[in-house]
Amino acid sequence: MELLQLRYFCDAAENENFSMTAKKFYVPPSAVSQSIKRLESELSVALFVRQANRIQLNESGRIFYEKVKKALSLLDDAGEQVRDDGSGGKIRLSIFINRRIVMQAVEKFSRLYPQVDIVTKYSVPPTAEDFDLIITDEQLSGAYEKQELLHEEILLAMHEDNPLAGKETITVTDIMQEPFITTNQGSSLHNITRDVCGKLGFSPRIVICSDDPYYIRKCIELGLGVSFIPARSWQGQFSERIVLKKISHCVRTTYAWHNTGKYTPKCVGKFAEMLLAECAAEQDV
Repeated sequence: MELLQLRYFCDAAENENFSMTAKKFYVPPSAVSQSIKRLESELSVALFVRQANRIQLNESGRIFYEKVKKALSLLDDAGEQVRDDGSGGKIRLSIFINRRIVMQAVEKFSRLYPQVDIVTKYSVPPTAEDFDLIITDEQLSGAYEKQELLHEEILLAMHEDNPLAGKETITVTDIMQEPFITTNQGSSLHNITRDVCGKLGFSPRIVICSDDPYYIRKCIELGLGVSFIPARSWQGQFSERIVLKKISHCVRTTYAWHNTGKYTPKCVGKFAEMLLAECAAEQDV
């Protein structure tokens, strides 16, 4: 059994296509097909059900795949760990919330460690790719461990010309008439908006959605609606014409998650420490 042979097998099992695996490894499709046939011969068992233009793992193939995938992951981790002297590397970040604070940490870290590459993604599901750190307020299942970064109040933001801005007390009847501005469906602030309004007994009338926090803030500045916003993350992002009101006791906790099932590079640990310090500084303001 050869290492490359096992890599061909795992990739073909995931793609269900020898040609795609061949393209990935820059070899002819026949090389992948013959390699897997030799593997099946060595094991004395078929691993795939072969159809016209498609392959699928059979029961034996699924069992073998699960074990081999774990073995290859351990080998890759071992290689990465022995090569990791802490002087370089790559950090893959999934940033779902608190972009401003995380990017402040990225900027500072990059100045200190210019040899470390940092890749950031904002709209990819956190478990869809192999991220080193996932910044979110969601709870992740599986082999993930979290560290709390930031605990912040959720406030209602509105333009100063909004009649609600001058009220001492805002009732549920007041805000249920308001047009709401929030981030796209499935996002943190969209979920918070629906949760808070739901607890108050009504469904919000959402008139504007965007995945760009700057656009959300701009729409509030233009008086196009009200929005639930995180007090710390968006601190200092509004002009003096925006009024913030506490409507309900609602807080958001931001976590940094990492996968305990794989090796964590030293540079990731250093960045996590810097990010934690950055969040602590925001909390103390």
